[in-house]
Amino acid sequence: YVGSWHTKFIRYMMPVIPYFIIAGSVFLISIKEKYNKLGNILITIVVLGTNLWAVAFFNIYTLPQTRVSASVWIYNHIPAGSHIFTEHWDDGLPIGIGAYNPTIYTSQALTIYDTDNAAKLEYYAQTLPQADYIIINSRRLYGTLIHLTDMYPLTSRYYTNLFSGKLGFKEVATFTSYPSLLGITINDDASEETFQVYDHPKVRIFRNEKHLTSEDIKKILQ
Repeated sequence: YVGSWHTKFIRYMMPVIPYFIIAGSVFLISIKEKYNKLGNILITIVVLGTNLWAVAFFNIYTLPQTRVSASVWIYNHIPAGSHIFTEHWDDGLPIGIGAYNPTIYTSQALTIYDTDNAAKLEYYAQTLPQADYIIINSRRLYGTLIHLTDMYPLTSRYYTNLFSGKLGFKEVATFTSYPSLLGITINDDASEETFQVYDHPKVRIFRNEKHLTSEDIKKILQ
């Protein structure tokens, strides 16, 4: 049923996970009954690997959530009154923390998902020079759109040039939290987006260093 959908988010597979566990257990026991030594080895590998992964993933929750860490950094490093751009279809930053309130900033969400056309090029050209900072709360948008060069060629170029610094913005802070164990970090940036973006997203903060003009930006993105 889920496989017939256009977008197959892994969170919709949660109801079948218990059945996968049961099926896997039956499979391992059947091997053990026929090949005792091999079965014991496989069961040991599966049980040990499952527990090691569980501990590694649990380490995410022993650290401050990345949105919280990013918000603390924002309040301590970005002056009040700054114009901050975030992205629609995602959570805005900073979040309120104690006495700190996001209303001290002028915030605006970039409409990244809008159709790529001449009007959107003009939108980027006129809007980006107004930003003091661009804050990307997760890879929810760029994780896919940067690769959709047929459907989103303009937006793909936007992200490519933003990350390379050609739009005049410099990445000044990055906040990550990955599964880790015994000093080994497992980078899950390549996982399906909902596996990461809800509880341990990669937050990226860009500062407008060069303050390019609208014409400059238009030439870069065309």
